[in-house]
Order: sequence, then C-alpha cells, then structure tokens
Amino acid sequence: MRNMKAVYLMMVLVLAALTLAACGGNNGNNNNQAAATDAPKNTAAAEPTKEPVKDPVTLTFLIPNTDDVTPYTQIFKDFEAKTGNKVEVQALPGGDYDNMLKTRFSTGDFPDVFLMQPGTKQYVKLRADETLYEWSGEAGVWDNVIESITEFQKDANGKAFGVPFGKTGMMGVFYNKDVFASAGVEPPTNYANLIEIAKKLKDAGVTPFYEGVKDGWPTQVFYLTGWVSQVDQEVGDEGVQQLNVNGLKLSEIAALKDLFVKSKEVKDLGLFQKNTLSGTFDELQNELGEGKVAMAFMLDGILPQLEKKFGNDFVKEKIGFFPFPSTTDTGTAMITPPNQLMVPSKAKNLEAAKELVKFMISSESVNSFYKMHPGIPIFKGATSELYPSQITVQEYIDAGKSKVNVQNRLTASFLDLGKILQTFHISGDVDAAIKEMDTNYVKDGKSKLLEGFE
Repeated sequence: MRNMKAVYLMMVLVLAALTLAACGGNNGNNNNQAAATDAPKNTAAAEPTKEPVKDPVTLTFLIPNTDDVTPYTQIFKDFEAKTGNKVEVQALPGGDYDNMLKTRFSTGDFPDVFLMQPGTKQYVKLRADETLYEWSGEAGVWDNVIESITEFQKDANGKAFGVPFGKTGMMGVFYNKDVFASAGVEPPTNYANLIEIAKKLKDAGVTPFYEGVKDGWPTQVFYLTGWVSQVDQEVGDEGVQQLNVNGLKLSEIAALKDLFVKSKEVKDLGLFQKNTLSGTFDELQNELGEGKVAMAFMLDGILPQLEKKFGNDFVKEKIGFFPFPSTTDTGTAMITPPNQLMVPSKAKNLEAAKELVKFMISSESVNSFYKMHPGIPIFKGATSELYPSQITVQEYIDAGKSKVNVQNRLTASFLDLGKILQTFHISGDVDAAIKEMDTNYVKDGKSKLLEGFE
C-alpha cells in the first residue's frame, strides 16, 4: 500500500512540473521547445540572443559525373545532421558540364552550390561579377588555405569568386629508386646535375627518360613543370600578369626558349627512349615499373596507374619524385590547384549555400574528404595519407617552394600545345614552335574577348 501511495505522489509531482513548463514555454515552435528542453539550463542562459532555428531547406549541389560523389555525400550527411538542411546532389555529364551549367545560368535555373574546375578562367566563362557570390573578404574562409592556393584564387583585381576545395596535384620528375640505386646516383641538385645523372644512367644501360610523343599530352609536362623552376624566375608574377593582358609575348621570354633548347638537347644526347614517336603513357608506366626507364616528366596521375599495375608497396617504396631542377638549385614544385566551390549570387537559398561552403571547408569536413580521397591537402593542419612522392611535394609546399601551374594562372590557354610539341619533337625548330605557341595563345585570348587581346 505504501508503494502505491508513493507512485501516486510521483505522478502528481510530474504533472505539476509539466504544467509549469507549458506555461513558461509558449514563445516558440515545437522544435525550439524540444531543443531548449534538451539543452542544459546554463547553456540556454548564456545564449539569450541565439537565432531561432529556421525552416530547413534543400540545397542543390551540381557536380560533374566524372567526379566521385562519395566523399561529398558523407559531408552533406553531416551537414544535415548539424543544420537540418538537406543537400540534393545533381551529377551532370562531365563532357557537357560547362555548357549545361551556362544554360542553367541563362535561364535563371541556378543551383545553390556547384563544383567547378580551378582557375580564374572560370570567372570569365561565367561572368563572375554579374552571376557569382564574391568570397574575397569573407570571414572564416581563407585562414586555413595555404598561401599559394589563396593567391591563385584571386583575379587581377584581387577578387575571388570561388572557394578552393579538394587536393593539390603535382607535376615533375618521377623516378625508379631501384634504378637510381643500381647506378649509384641521387636526385639532382640542379639542371646540369640532372643531365650528368641521365648520362650515367645511359652508360649503365638504362633509358634515362621516357617521352610519350604519340599520346601528345605527356610532352607538355616537361615545359609546364619547367616553367615554375625556370620561366617564373625570369618573369615573376608581374610577367605572368603581363601575359594575361597580352603585354608580354611568349617569344620574348628567354627562359621559355631555353626550355625548348633543353628538351632538344635531351633528345640529341639520346637520353629519351628510341621509339619516342610511338611512345605512350601506358608503355611509360610499364617501362618505369619494370626498371627499363629511370625517369619520366609526368603528373601525379601516374601513381594510381602504377599502383594498379605493380601494387601499393611498389609505389610507396620504389617511386620517388623531384621537381624540375633550376640552373642553381633543386627547383620549385609545380602544383595543380583543386576544384573550386561556387555559389550563384542569385541562388534561391543563398545564405544556406554560404553556410554549406563554410561547413565543407571546416577541419572535420576536409579531413573526412581526405580520408576517402587521399591527396596533398590545401588546408593547413589537414591530414591525409600520402605516397612518399607526395610527401616530397608537401615538404616543398611547407618550405614555400611551390607554384601553381602557369596554365591555371592564365586566363587564355596554350591551345594545341601537345600538337605543337609533337611537331617540334620531329623538326627541332625552336623558333617555329614558340611562334606557333604564341600565335595560338593570342588567338584564344581574342576568342574570349579578353582585355589586351582585342
């Protein structure tokens, strides 16, 4: 009986407490009441001006279907858990992504956030001043981005209409460590030393360099990675800006001409493989992996390909990397920037879209991304599992000796560079190659109606 009395007493006390809570809590919606009930009393008192939770929205996020959506999906799941806002991913065909995006802009069918290729070229393509939200002075966006990527993101007027997101790629010289060890050589200390090493490798019966002339695009790497170590030293950032407004001709840059001369020298010395004209990226991988070739001027896309053919341990233990050396030192690491996140200024859910971008670049989100997509981080303090060759580049970045690919820094493009270099590989005519490169560059600037190219 005493037990029954105790139960009745407890029920009366609970009912009284619920009545008091109802009387004092009639100042918000149900969600707010639930949140206030769950939160500790001292927290509610410390945040009297906290904004009420708004009705959740569904944001649209556009991405090319050539990109892996998986890491984004996890981030969006976390975003929904934190804010209540959902994110609907719309994957458009990668080959027609730009045109479909521009069509949506022209009809006012704006996404809330979209992924775009890197570079200020995209600002011109999308008429950024009229259509995109500007992030230049936005608090909480740039503090953790490495300096070279931050600078790269700005146009000539210092404006940034995209927020970099993802990982940095790299170009340079990949080498087989076992081949180097057998020949008794080490990574070079300067460009002349690189040629000495190549000659020793040739004397040891190994092909020093592989060139994929048949595929065309691999031939560009020598010049693009050589640009940051040699051409940038001559023209500086000011010279690149002059190129951007057609105030400097490619044919006027002595260091660029010197790169063509150096490439011809490598060929004339017999330091490439014998069958350069039939050289392909696939054969390059095989011969580098089998130790028949010692080095290749290449981008980091070769790493996953080598891993498929020779295994993860091989890539970790046998593949090394060094930048294109300068005439005086080991050179500058050439990095390729990540994609960028953009928000239309007329996005339906502009404020929530900005919140999503900031959430995506938070420490938790970027580490979540790198966990599923390992690569060289662009955010300070972020962690990612890296190949040793990528660690080498990370060390150059940390030392302030990295530079973004010049193609990404220019608004006009080096049109048909691969074809020009294929012809040059056969003819060896340095002046003709640079003249055609210059002509195509100006042609592209005119077609884009860029300042200085009219």
